[in-house]
Amino acid sequence: MDKDQPSRKDRQSKLDPKNKKYSTLSRRHRDANHPHAHQESFDSKSRHQRRLERIAQLEKRQGESAVASTFQSKQSDLNRHVALQERPSKKRESLRGATQSVSEQTFKARPQDDDSLASMEPMDFKALPPLAFKGGTQSSKVTGPPVRSHQTGRQSHSESLKAKPFQPANSDSLQSQGSGKDDHTLQANPPQSSKTKKKQSSNQYSLEGYTLKEKTGIFTAVFFNLVRRFILLILVVGTLLAALMAGTGIGYFASLVGETEPPSREEMAEAINRLDQQSTLYYASKEPIANVRSDVVRSVASLEDISPHIIQGLISIEDQNFYDHPGVNPKSTLRAILQTFLTGSGTGGSTLTQQLVKQQLLTHDVTFFRKANEILLSLRLEKYFSKDEILTAYLNVSPFGRNNKGENIAGIREASEGIFGISPADVNLNQAAFLVGLPQNPYTYTPYNQYGERSEDMTAGIARMKNVLYSMYRNQYIDKDTYDKALQYDITKDFIKSESRPKERQTYLYQAVMNAAVEKIMALNIKKDGNSLSQVYQDVDWYNDYYFAAERQLRTGGYKVYSTIDKEIYNQLQISAKEHESQLGPLYEGVYTDPNTGEEIYYVEKPQSGVVVMENATGKVLGFVAGTDFESNQIDHAFRMHRSPGSTIKPLAVYGPALEQNIITPASIIPDTELVETYADGTEWRPTNYGNVISNKFYTARTSLQFSYNLPTIRIYQALLNQGVPISDYLTRMGFNPITSYTPEETHNLAFSIGGVTNGPTVFEQTSAFTTFANQGKHIEGYLIEKIEDAYGNIVFQQESNPQQVFSEDTNYLMVDMLRDVNRQGTGGVAASILSAIGGDWIAKTGTSESLKDIWYIASTPKITIGSWIGYDNQYGEYFIDPADGYGQEGTRSQQFWGKLVSDLYAIRPEIFGIDQQFQQPASVVRQSVVERTGTQPGSVTVNYQSIPVTGPLKDELFKASYPAPQLSADFMISGSERDYQLFWGEILRRFQESQTTSKDATEESSEEDDEDEENPDDPDHSTPPDLYDPSQPEEPYVPEPVSETTQ
Repeated sequence: MDKDQPSRKDRQSKLDPKNKKYSTLSRRHRDANHPHAHQESFDSKSRHQRRLERIAQLEKRQGESAVASTFQSKQSDLNRHVALQERPSKKRESLRGATQSVSEQTFKARPQDDDSLASMEPMDFKALPPLAFKGGTQSSKVTGPPVRSHQTGRQSHSESLKAKPFQPANSDSLQSQGSGKDDHTLQANPPQSSKTKKKQSSNQYSLEGYTLKEKTGIFTAVFFNLVRRFILLILVVGTLLAALMAGTGIGYFASLVGETEPPSREEMAEAINRLDQQSTLYYASKEPIANVRSDVVRSVASLEDISPHIIQGLISIEDQNFYDHPGVNPKSTLRAILQTFLTGSGTGGSTLTQQLVKQQLLTHDVTFFRKANEILLSLRLEKYFSKDEILTAYLNVSPFGRNNKGENIAGIREASEGIFGISPADVNLNQAAFLVGLPQNPYTYTPYNQYGERSEDMTAGIARMKNVLYSMYRNQYIDKDTYDKALQYDITKDFIKSESRPKERQTYLYQAVMNAAVEKIMALNIKKDGNSLSQVYQDVDWYNDYYFAAERQLRTGGYKVYSTIDKEIYNQLQISAKEHESQLGPLYEGVYTDPNTGEEIYYVEKPQSGVVVMENATGKVLGFVAGTDFESNQIDHAFRMHRSPGSTIKPLAVYGPALEQNIITPASIIPDTELVETYADGTEWRPTNYGNVISNKFYTARTSLQFSYNLPTIRIYQALLNQGVPISDYLTRMGFNPITSYTPEETHNLAFSIGGVTNGPTVFEQTSAFTTFANQGKHIEGYLIEKIEDAYGNIVFQQESNPQQVFSEDTNYLMVDMLRDVNRQGTGGVAASILSAIGGDWIAKTGTSESLKDIWYIASTPKITIGSWIGYDNQYGEYFIDPADGYGQEGTRSQQFWGKLVSDLYAIRPEIFGIDQQFQQPASVVRQSVVERTGTQPGSVTVNYQSIPVTGPLKDELFKASYPAPQLSADFMISGSERDYQLFWGEILRRFQESQTTSKDATEESSEEDDEDEENPDDPDHSTPPDLYDPSQPEEPYVPEPVSETTQ
């Protein structure tokens, strides 16, 4: 071994960080005073020359062009090093720790000449590569390991872009050898503290010394490498997720259809060729009322009877791969399933086979279960039937809109004959394209409306036809020249003229049950679409679209509709109404001239009636009268006609809410005096009572309702509005439609309290609302349809009771007791006399609208409610129930008609009336004595600085236990004006003063006149002042000049 060569032990001791003598060499280079920090004893120039020669030899040995670049870089580094060796020691302070970071980084340096190095400022040695020196004449090696991440050990991207420097063959080359104290070794990777290593790691990606082009290259490489790795990650994750979803989807599909028993070939053949599914209406006893007449006209055509243009056009626009797929298109089906999952509405993507399955074998629900069965059945259908059989079935059952009579049509034969007047075999190219475009949206593209009239706007239908033509051209069924000519064709000239449709023979019962069932199906469809009834009701076109779609669904869906109608009750009501209709009023004849066309129309106007019999506990309609002659008038006066309710609205919208809000009691006093309402435009409303009179009296709330006085009712309603009571909420809870009957805006008008409305309720609605009083203040929705089953026996609708609490139990009983007086000794006296032969606990209310156009009577027992309306339709004129027409007073004939129907019905079905039942007074209602004239407890009040005792006469009245009779106060009236109080208290004061004078004079008379004094009502021993107004002896009423509301 060379004596100058240090032993293995010495080398190891030098590398051992525990050896104090050879601890981390970086310490030496950080200390400028260290004896080995620089070597003055060597000739730096000769050493420099030797290094250059050694590097040249290495370049030749490696044979790589990259070494040349490295050489230049190292030459520049050595020049800097030599220049720095010759600088003053104070500038060598910058050398501290240089090798610490240099040991892990390699950079290219731009070549510089020696003269420039001599004038350089001290350099940052963080950019220098590690150097290894040997003593004597031995050459020094430029070494350094490639830069790697301290975490992964991978070579950095910046290092990989540079030429690799010379690498030592073994680990021993990491040290330079020498002898004597002048020798020193600079380690390539000396032991370092963790703090130092962290610092080096943070600097390993420094780009100092690189050109802009080099930096750009580095960043580009790094960026694309990261993008490549990210894309690979996405692909891997996506593949795994796709596999997972596919497995889950297959499993879910299997679970959906696993329990579904597929139909046989015979069952499928019957289903796809079924042209009619007839619906049936039933009585409550499940006896059929009638079969629903389908308005869909169908006929069958064979494939040989259909033009090739139709076949080619249909396949082009609906299913280009019809002859190639097995029943489903996987790509389109997947898209539809994803759309169903994401939006809840999977549309499109269906083959002709799938469309046929949906039309004939499935419901129209958008669910995964339905979609899964659709796929399964489509595959099975293709297995059993040929493509031509499937195509023929599709063309025979699909809807094609309407024909020239306004009839709904299905099948290609009816479409061709009903629109163009020719067979499907004879249609030309444009006619075929128009026809096959219809099934996608038949009632948008059809050229006729429901009355058989030509549609004014055919833009959509013609655009659809052009789409079909383009599809045929794209699929090479027609050439370019034929396509261009077809686009110029006027299809509208081929549409045949409109014709009238033959009339159907119906009855009021068929019409009412049919309409009610359509509305139930319509409501289900609206809900299914995520809309609300209130939204649809506000848009006429939207409502009609839903209504006619539901009607078509009912007519062709094979439904079974079970009504609540009792056959015996219904038939008896029809017989009684027919017998007594002649007593309602006279017939009116006339000629009406249409202002738009000038056409003269001869008409006969006869009085009509509407009656509804409803079971209180359930809301079932047991029977009804919708009119007197269906042949001459098909208007449904029980369920479809809206009229002013007159005074029948008073207990529902005025007295009931006022009692509930403790604004009034039955004993409250309300002025029946003149009232003037001035509107924003300066006009005035001056209402009066029935007969156009004002009594100038003060009535209790009970008496005001009993005799249906308007002015006290309006004042109570005024108090409700002033306190912000939401009347529309009460009405909605009682089942009124806030769009078609009473709008919230109307309830803010004072005239609403006496029936001043735009549309008003139906007899059904008003009767249903009145059952609230018979149900302890709860409203149970009235209904006509019990349930609806589809063609497969599934229940699609079932009536469910959802009682709404409208009034509290104590409020409700106060109303019941007040309405008893209406029947016993109020405006319902005529009906009461008829009911006396029947007996029972009846409550009732009369109603008469302005100008006597509407006459109402509604009455209830605890078990049943019967509402009645009579009047004229006034389609061509203005007619009313005239007391002078020889048929008696309007209220009399109305109650007589109602009473005769009830008597006849009681004779055959007495059990439905509940005559043995009574309205029960709850414990929350108590009886209390009050002063009749004030409706308060006895007391004293000061008027004009004089105390007046108000103690009698007393009267028993019902009150809520939670709200008993109020204490006496000067302003005890409901909505009383200053003039009202002056009138009332002025008269009380006058009579009180007269009684005082009479009492004083009486004390001066002889004792023999004592007996006479005791009989004098003004005797001071009688502490009760005289009664101001005696209802039994009314004064002459005040009659105002203007004529206003005449509502009873």
